Amino acid sequence: MVTLGMIAATFGGYDMESVLGLVRHPGNDALFRAVEMSLVSTLAGRPLHIHAEGLRGTGKTTIMRRVRRVLPRIRRIRGCLYNCDPSAPHCPVHRHLSPEEVAALGEERVPMPFLEISHAAKIGTVVGSIDLSRLVSATNPEAALLPGTIPQAHRGIIFVDEINRLAETSPELADVLLDVMGTRPGRVQIEETGLPPVELPVLVSVWAASNPDEEPGPLEEIRRQLSDRFDFAIYTDRPGDPGVVEQILAAAEAGEPARRSIAETKAELWRTRLTLRTAELRKVAVPSGLRRQVAGLYSQFDLESLRAVEAIQAGVRLSACLEGRTEVQLADLLRVAPLALRHRVDPELLRRVTSYLAEAAAQPEAAPAAGAAQATHAAGAAHAANVAHSASVAHAANVAHAAAAAHAANAAQADNAARAPNVGNAGHAHAGAAPRPRFPGLSFGGVLAEPAQAASGGGERRPGSGAGVPGSTQTRAAGAAGPQGGAGGVQAGAGAGSRASDPAASQVGEGSGPGNGTPAPPRADATQARPRGRGGTSWLRRALSQLGLAPALPDPAELPPQAPPHPARPLSALAPEEWVRTEEELSRS
Repeated sequence: MVTLGMIAATFGGYDMESVLGLVRHPGNDALFRAVEMSLVSTLAGRPLHIHAEGLRGTGKTTIMRRVRRVLPRIRRIRGCLYNCDPSAPHCPVHRHLSPEEVAALGEERVPMPFLEISHAAKIGTVVGSIDLSRLVSATNPEAALLPGTIPQAHRGIIFVDEINRLAETSPELADVLLDVMGTRPGRVQIEETGLPPVELPVLVSVWAASNPDEEPGPLEEIRRQLSDRFDFAIYTDRPGDPGVVEQILAAAEAGEPARRSIAETKAELWRTRLTLRTAELRKVAVPSGLRRQVAGLYSQFDLESLRAVEAIQAGVRLSACLEGRTEVQLADLLRVAPLALRHRVDPELLRRVTSYLAEAAAQPEAAPAAGAAQATHAAGAAHAANVAHSASVAHAANVAHAAAAAHAANAAQADNAARAPNVGNAGHAHAGAAPRPRFPGLSFGGVLAEPAQAASGGGERRPGSGAGVPGSTQTRAAGAAGPQGGAGGVQAGAGAGSRASDPAASQVGEGSGPGNGTPAPPRADATQARPRGRGGTSWLRRALSQLGLAPALPDPAELPPQAPPHPARPLSALAPEEWVRTEEELSRS
């Protein structure tokens, strides 16, 4: 039995680039790998469509066309133009034959078909048409079909150069490719006047190349449907190392190998390698956890097409197979995902996906542990700072229902304080180190409002923090960590929980009593001593204080009266004719 080890010992290496006589470098490495993956997948009966993009002159077309010399062989019914598999004939001539009749016809081994569709091609030559030679035969004239390029490429490769120009200049050919690439197997329908339509299944991998920087532009912008049909889009870049360029020049000068027998031996060994890899592909398994992660990409990043995750799953199996493994690893996913998503998502989303996969690959086991720790922390968190943060986020998410949300948050806070042990000490220890809120600020009418910071122990009011507002989250947190502290704060929290349903009780500092529910005397607060304007504090300040938010800009009612050009007044104090002033009116005033 031939093994890969025997091939390596005989050949001394079976790299694709050495067989093709080309130079492999970081700019075209992904294309070499994608071509090899597509060949193995096509041999296994699943077409894999690839599209190479990049600057002109980077060797995209050269690599793809050079593969024609070393394509592996397939079995077909002898002389069948449609490349019928003897075990599953599909063409109009052989699909109705019995296995005995097929065996009587015999079989042959031929190179995998590799055909091209040019820009001058017509529908008849690509799909099929009437066979004129048989129609005008002098001995036995008959109307028969002549298969086109696509039916003759069954179980092989179709190559389209400059596919972006083809999609613009020949939209009817692009429609044919949509049918061929849309399903597996694809389909092609031949219609001619006087003959019944013939529909054929086709298993063909479409390879394409294009220069997206030239007219008419990238394929995904010209025919997005056609672009989505490609499993992988590979960017081919120019070599950056002068040594690599020197090797390319030397290979071009050498030309064809002097001893063709050696080159053919290398090609045959490489074909054998592909055949063995195809047999091993059936043994490659995708772990359930990794398949779940692939499925998670689709929902987590809102991918548009299911073909993306289908291509990723097929690609990771092929990647593991080429590496000689029977189980897919996270490194395969990290290698394949950019190829499957590059033409389907915008660059920013692609960067986010690759960063997410890179972090998962760097810490394969830390992520689940971190998730469990976060879940445990969220379930059992009783710190006053965390409670205040949660209340702020809840208020910010329910701005439309400010009054109801504020009352509900007060009740929930009081209830949590009654149940959580040592919340007073916790609030005193961590009030100054509250985590940064998820939503750093909200904009109300052009005024940036930021979540109020938790008050420090002792109930001192920070400038601009809104800590002294009665019933606010900050006032309760400060009371819990007030001078009584310790058990007194806990008992006060319990008393607050018993009065949570009373709106009037929310106006009293809950955490400063001695533990028997007696209200503490009101503290001196800068808010009470502040002189107020015509309407007191502005409506904006009152609304933000109810939500536990503090404005980043000063209250208009508090600005000094000498502020130019006029004393600052709240909006409620302005007359309607003062709301809008033109430059001409302002210059006269």
